[in-house]
Amino acid sequence: MKNPWMSMWMSAAAQVSAAARGQAAAAFKQQQNEMMNAWRDATMEFWMQVWFPWRPASRKRRK
Repeated sequence: MKNPWMSMWMSAAAQVSAAARGQAAAAFKQQQNEMMNAWRDATMEFWMQVWFPWRPASRKRRK
């Protein structure tokens, strides 16, 4: 015979862990995107300075 209380507890625990896993994945993806954008911007700035040394360095944009 199955224990209905244990089944309800396990179901609730699975829901909570799935929600936490989803939030952690979303936070990781956001940090990964920010890191890749910063890397792309730094790489482009470096190569623009190499190819066009007379060009002034870009200023930080305000958001």
